[in-house]
Parts: sequence; C-alpha cells; structure tokens
Amino acid sequence: MPYTSQMNNPLGVSDFLEQISEQDYELLKEVNHLVEQLTRSLNPASVRQVTPASSNCRLITIAVDGGSSLLFPQFREISLGMIRVSAFGSDLEEQPEPVVKVIKNYELFDILKTQGENAGRLLRAKRREFVESLFREPPLQEFSAETGINYEDLGEYVYRDLESFTNVLRSILEWAYIVALAKKYKDAGIKVVLVRDGRLEQHGVRNSFIEKLKEHFATRQTRIVGVVKSTKLLREGIPSLVILRWMSQHVKGNPVYFRVPDELMRYTFGFERQWNPDYHESFVFGYRYIGKFYPETYSPLQSVITFDVPFYFAEDQQFIEDIVSTLYNHRSVLHDGSISTISEAHERASIDSAVVNLIENELRHQIQQKTGLCIPAIGR
Repeated sequence: MPYTSQMNNPLGVSDFLEQISEQDYELLKEVNHLVEQLTRSLNPASVRQVTPASSNCRLITIAVDGGSSLLFPQFREISLGMIRVSAFGSDLEEQPEPVVKVIKNYELFDILKTQGENAGRLLRAKRREFVESLFREPPLQEFSAETGINYEDLGEYVYRDLESFTNVLRSILEWAYIVALAKKYKDAGIKVVLVRDGRLEQHGVRNSFIEKLKEHFATRQTRIVGVVKSTKLLREGIPSLVILRWMSQHVKGNPVYFRVPDELMRYTFGFERQWNPDYHESFVFGYRYIGKFYPETYSPLQSVITFDVPFYFAEDQQFIEDIVSTLYNHRSVLHDGSISTISEAHERASIDSAVVNLIENELRHQIQQKTGLCIPAIGR
C-alpha cells in the first residue's frame, strides 16, 4: 500500500514538474516559432492532387539484400558475406536473374590475424584485386561499358573495413542491375518507371563515380524514383511536426503530393551535399517529395511516403505527374500506403534465415568432407 504522500504525487510527477520553470516555457515558445516558420515555407500552390489516370507506365522495383557475415557469423575466421539483387515487375513479367555475389571475409580481411608488417598492405591488395575482378565480369563489366565507371572511381573508402567494403559493393551491384534494366526496357521501347528501394544517392565513393552515374541517367532521361521507407523527416520531432501541420492543412479528402521545401531539408539534414543535388560534390541526385495517397486515415501522418525524383526532371511537371500517378496506382494499405511492389522485390532478393540455414548446412557438410574442419551448428 503506497504512503499518503505517494498517493498525492504518483511516481513523483509533481517533483518533476516543479523543475520546469517559466523560462523553460519561453524557450519552448521559440521551438513553436521555428515550427511555424518552417510550416510557412511550403507554398500552398505547390501542393498538387494526384491524377491516377495520367500514367501508362509499368513499374519495376529493384531491391538488394545481404550483409557482411551472413554465413557462420559466430566464427569470424570462416564467416562469409553474401549480396543478392533482384527485381519485381508490376506486370508480372520475368525479370533478369538475380545477381548473387559471395564475399569471403577470411580471404579479404585480416580475420586469420596474419603476422608480419606487410600483412595489412597484402590484404588491401587482395581486396583491390577482388574488386577489379568484379569489373571484368557481369554485371559490372556491362555497367562499366555503359557508364564509364571503373574500379578506380570507387576510391579508398571501400577498402577501409569489412562493413564499408560490403555496403559499397551492395550499392554498386544494385546500380549495375538498375542500369541493365533501364537499357533492356529502353531498347525494347517500353515505358517503365524504375523504383529504387531507398534514396537516389551514393556515398562512400569518389565524386567521379557519382558524376558519371548522374550523367548516364540524365543523358538517357532514365525514369527512376527512389522510395524512402525510413527518413529523418518523419522520425525526428521538428520535421515531423511541420509535416503533420502540412497534412492537416492540405489534405482535404484527396490524395496529394509536393516537393519538400529547401528550408525543411536544410534544417533536417544540415550539410547541403546530403540533400541538394545542385550543390557541388553532392552525393544525392534527387529532390525529395512527400505524398499522401490515402487521405482518410486515423492519423494525419499515417500513409505518408517520401520519394526522390531525379534532378533532370525537376522542371518536367508531366513526368512528375506520371511518376506520382504510377506510384499511386501501386499503393497498398497493407504497407501503410507505400508501394506494394517494393515488398515483392524484397521477397525475391531476400536472404532470410531459412535460406541461410540451408546454405550453411550444405556448406558445413562440404567443408568437413573436404578439409576435415568440423563446424558445429549453433543457434542464431
């Protein structure tokens, strides 16, 4: 039974509230002023209604999965990574075979604790040799021929550690798959919208890589959009409050979309190279848009999605309408208003635990048979 004082002050609420002063409330007024200022940055005329019937494009979604230590993660000396890229088309047409690459951590990194002062240099040379070999075979061989990008455009960051190595390889294999898909459909004269699961950006490489990729897409007017599942715009306090007010003000029973004003992007992301494709040496090449495709929701922020539209279509309102209309036609209430084909693409690219266990079991048997090394099965 609580003491009498506890009944009057449950969980010490008053002890906490007594320490919030009038000065604190004055400071919080400044936060509200900031929210109001950022809210005013959106021109009401730039908020547009979705026109569903305007699109006649197919939608092809690309997804990538995998990591640095998927196989035998408990035994870092023999662990292996794997990357898998795949696609799904809204028309259910067969897409190119998934790209699968295995990264042998024990061969490329100092996991065996190689002795000697030259060990680091030798291992770095092995990683470089591995990357160079990738550019001599599909799909990076064709990617290089199409874009002019080669292994030297990756720079040095990729070789820094296992995580950096895997993440950069994931991205370039995904871009290679996207470039190949774009060429396939363009050569066939078929109008498609390619959806990348994530931002239209690439970091961790030299600026020459980004510039060549941007030039390739811009020259060919590639119809690509990046759908962003998780963003600071919706996760963090001030930006989400601003977007909440926009939704409350502009969603009046109709699906809408608009480009995010620079003022909110600048506040949220800080460094301009992180969000502004016009900025020198920016690693992004898309402008951020917000869409709400299900206007009637319990909360104004429900079913809000964010997506990147390429810089070279910034002034082409007809293209943007086509993009938005295509996305709208594939929205799904099961995925909180986002694009249903993204989940389908992930299913095809997914390296889930069941697949990993199957591969591990087979590889465990082969390793024991050919080397005598017995690797016990350990639960994850």
